[in-house]
Amino acid sequence: MADEQDLQTARDTPLPSSVSEVSHQALNYASLGDRLLAQAVDGLVAVEIFVLLGLTLAGKFGGLTDQGFELTGMPALILMGVLLSVMLIYFILLEAFFGATLGKVVAEIKVTTGDGGVIGIRAAIIRNLMRFIDGFGVYLVGAFSVILTSRRVRLGDMAAGTVVLRRDTGRVARALLAALLLAVGGIWGGIALRDAPAKTAGPISATLALGVSANHEPIDPTTTFSPDVAVIHVAFRASQVQPGSRLKAIWTIVNVGVVASLNTQLAESTVVLPGAAPGSFRFSRGAQPWPVGE
Repeated sequence: MADEQDLQTARDTPLPSSVSEVSHQALNYASLGDRLLAQAVDGLVAVEIFVLLGLTLAGKFGGLTDQGFELTGMPALILMGVLLSVMLIYFILLEAFFGATLGKVVAEIKVTTGDGGVIGIRAAIIRNLMRFIDGFGVYLVGAFSVILTSRRVRLGDMAAGTVVLRRDTGRVARALLAALLLAVGGIWGGIALRDAPAKTAGPISATLALGVSANHEPIDPTTTFSPDVAVIHVAFRASQVQPGSRLKAIWTIVNVGVVASLNTQLAESTVVLPGAAPGSFRFSRGAQPWPVGE
């Protein structure tokens, strides 16, 4: 009777129609929130690469500024083209061989084939080229596809035959990776906000004057100024200067008696040079007259 009862129970238990159905039921597909977290972290990586490339190109095309860099026209197009190529390679290689970018590691998700295998180069290329479509409208196309499909896939996954699954990599590993990314981001952010670096220049000639012309030629050159003169000008010429170099002039005291000590700084002025061209500094007096002396 026990054997007959076991046989009857087995007959009443519905079986899956295929092995793939069992796999489909067991898979834990990544949610839209998981994908957005991964995309945000990978976006930070893109920003860091953008800053590195931007500073490199700006040094060659004269786009360095006090706040970082500024590129327009062809240099800007080159920057965006190189950034796009680097990020595509980043996604393709990491997903093809490891199934996860840095963002996906933090989000604890992984790109796999339908049966959980490594996707390979071909599928990774197809999946990431489809980002140009999935990314339309700030990834609205991809987001709607993830929401509306049973396996939560975007169009790139459909074309490549891939899925994105959740996995448990451990909170410690995720925390360490996130800290590393934030540290690197802070470093590049500091570089972007730094002053443009000084460059080694060739000989510099300078002329004191009461004024300068529009093309930085000295007007009324002199080395003697009234204490009441509002502005003291310095016209200069620099050779062998790379675009974006910073040149600083400091006005110091040599001897004014007991009014101030030797090498006391009166004023300073800094300019960012567009290249080996003439330029000028302005030293403004302020409310008090210049001290009498040297």
